[in-house]
Amino acid sequence: MLKYLFITLLPISFFLGLILGEVRLSIGEIFHPEGVYSIILFDIRLPTVISAMLIGILISLCGAILQHLLKNPLIDPYISGTSSGGAFGAVLTYFLLAFNLPLSWLIYVQPLFAFITATLATLITLGIGRKGGIYSIVVGGIVVSYIFSSLTTILLVIYQEKYPQIPPLTFWLLGEINIVGWRDVIILSIITFLLIFLVLKYSRQIDLVSISDEISFTHGINPGRFRLFWLLIVSLITAYIVSIAGIIGFIGIIVPHIARRIDGSMRGLSIYSPLIGAVIMEFSNILSRGIFGTIIPLTAITALVASPIIISILVKINAGQGVES
Repeated sequence: MLKYLFITLLPISFFLGLILGEVRLSIGEIFHPEGVYSIILFDIRLPTVISAMLIGILISLCGAILQHLLKNPLIDPYISGTSSGGAFGAVLTYFLLAFNLPLSWLIYVQPLFAFITATLATLITLGIGRKGGIYSIVVGGIVVSYIFSSLTTILLVIYQEKYPQIPPLTFWLLGEINIVGWRDVIILSIITFLLIFLVLKYSRQIDLVSISDEISFTHGINPGRFRLFWLLIVSLITAYIVSIAGIIGFIGIIVPHIARRIDGSMRGLSIYSPLIGAVIMEFSNILSRGIFGTIIPLTAITALVASPIIISILVKINAGQGVES
């Protein structure tokens, strides 16, 4: 029943995404756009709607991978500090403007810087929580996120006095999908295809590693190297998303939990997480992009959606620990 609900909501969210925004388009303007409405539809609205869905797919899958491999139901690129680390690296690239590097060139350098710092942030979080349980990684991730977010804020305040063309503070720290043109859509599409292909190919191995390191070794899998391989992939994808849309939080936590109600295996998550993630991200982006008369940062919306789900997860964890004791 749940999967059919999201299958139905997917085209509805796509169509509403085309209509609603700072400039509302009528149904007639959607199917027969002319003049400025044609530019809004094909150069701004359509790329943004598709990008929102692709970003939702990627963040959801990354969250499912992290939760599965690290055996932690409260982890995702946002909580692990990966997103904040990536944002710091992306913002750090603006330092190159001091060397008269053209601003247009930074879009090619930002993902690399973001990847390095996103990976660093993730490894620091895992190092902090290595000998603890679920809460150690979560607390470690929050601390790392605060550190990198603070550094990002300091850099942006300094930069924006000298370089007013740099995106505003809320873009980097709270997320905003504002795609103009099709370049990012093409790149996101390629990344999405490759990630889904890899997850489907290695879904059985991911399941084995999530069960036990000993079982993994008996099947010829080195769990340490396997986790590192996926952490690097998640960091790379998160870095690119952050470089074009800022930090978007909580989608990677809530979507896998909804998907597990349909199928809890990694193969099932690789099918249903993209569907659910695309729908939730699209509706969140609709609320974000001017439906209330002003643009609202994405993470502010996704946090409200995620809060009851995260609370229910914590209640279940505490109840389980109470039963064990």
